[in-house]
Amino acid sequence: MSERLLIVGHVGSTLAMVGVIWMVQLVVYPQFKSLPSVDTGDYSFANYVQDHSVRMIMVLAIFAPLELVFSLLLWVQRPFNTSASLTFVAGFLLALCWVSTAIWFAPLHGRLQQAGHDSTLINQLLTTNWIRTILWTTRGALALYITASVIERSN
Repeated sequence: MSERLLIVGHVGSTLAMVGVIWMVQLVVYPQFKSLPSVDTGDYSFANYVQDHSVRMIMVLAIFAPLELVFSLLLWVQRPFNTSASLTFVAGFLLALCWVSTAIWFAPLHGRLQQAGHDSTLINQLLTTNWIRTILWTTRGALALYITASVIERSN
């Protein structure tokens, strides 16, 4: 893979995930609070959360593997003599994003599916998701910095 393609793929996939996490933090999760708490014949909060999870997986199935692959390649290949410490930190932040998703956020979504509309769980989701939002935003800033550094050195 060319060094330029690696840099562009890394920054593109990272910024896509940054966009996803901000959309979730500012639009999707707050919307959970405004949904009806009483199930009707046509509506169930648990079904809504399940549908949300399925649809998010469709989006994440594209961008998440790309981000992971480009992050690993960036760390291993270090195109344009990219800083080893920067690429390590960027990869470490990505690992923190996915570990927190696996050990906290996925189970929390599962509890919401079981419990239905639970304001306490929704508030936990909204509050603690700022951790992932900050982690991914920091990754995005690092990806932009790495890209800008490469552009600067090539001029």
